[in-house]
Amino acid sequence: MSAWLHKTCENLAMPESVAKDLELCANEAVANIILYAYEDHKQHQIKIRLKLKKDQELCLTIQDDGNPFDPFKAVLPESYDKIGDIQIGGMGIQLMRSLANECNYCRLNGENIVTLCFYLCQTASTSVQSENSPLLNCSIGV
Repeated sequence: MSAWLHKTCENLAMPESVAKDLELCANEAVANIILYAYEDHKQHQIKIRLKLKKDQELCLTIQDDGNPFDPFKAVLPESYDKIGDIQIGGMGIQLMRSLANECNYCRLNGENIVTLCFYLCQTASTSVQSENSPLLNCSIGV
């Protein structure tokens, strides 16, 4: 998935800061799905899409058929005064919320759909400026 995201962002001439934030969020979201979304040992697909919206933002959509879970309604861990007090885990959702400019969740036809949008800087390459928004897909078997 990371290789696909990296190559796709490179092909779309995305700013490196957007590509890094997007990849980090995607890794957090997919890791959480793999670790927590499924109670069975059956094979599942996690679908990932990238879409340019009006050349102003890049949206990452992650879709899975796991247990219903809205990561944006989850209670975030409390803040800590000392680094030694920080618990392992639970920071991925907070990271996604802080890096993405927009975060959305819906449950449709038995699937979780998380969309994270990242605003592009004004100096994005002209190679991504068109009226037709490319839709790029990747699927991961778990």
